[in-house]
Amino acid sequence: MNPAQTRLLPPATELLLEEFLHKSGNTLSVTEVLVAAVNLWIERERAAALPTRGYHWKMLFLPEGTRVRMQYDETWHSAEVAGDDLIYQGRPVSPHQLTQEVAGDGRNAWRDLWIRFPGERNWACAAQLRARLQKRAAIPPPTPVEAMANAAKTMSNALNAALVLIEHVDLQSRNTLERRLPKSRREYDELEDIH
Repeated sequence: MNPAQTRLLPPATELLLEEFLHKSGNTLSVTEVLVAAVNLWIERERAAALPTRGYHWKMLFLPEGTRVRMQYDETWHSAEVAGDDLIYQGRPVSPHQLTQEVAGDGRNAWRDLWIRFPGERNWACAAQLRARLQKRAAIPPPTPVEAMANAAKTMSNALNAALVLIEHVDLQSRNTLERRLPKSRREYDELEDIH
């Protein structure tokens, strides 16, 4: 089977999509819409696949397998999320209880605890993670129409950049002037006229 002849959509669906794009004045091609739709579907599926077990620390969700640590007196003390609990020395604790057990009263768990999510290599300060979540929560998510418009704008910008690059390459390929001007040529570089 020739991959170039493989149709991704049934002809009737493709025609319906083309008509909708034309009537709505949308400049996206069918391929661009398919790419955007697939990306949205993948994002939705990934969100659905997120672990449902884990520890909820106010607005911060620590999925099962997350590591939590704190340094006190030059020693690192570690806990891990197992099931729906944060486990430190074999028993469930809250982040505040963890900091109290390690260093006593007067500790700020957000400031003192470091977190490494499953599958990540780097540790992050809990306060920084909370600040990112608060910042993200302050910005309303784009509507589907806005998301598609942003995707179309990004694709348009990429295409414009590609066109500028193509024009530049075309101009460079047309520029056939020699690098050395005739006045700076050596005598033996010049060819004699043959009659």
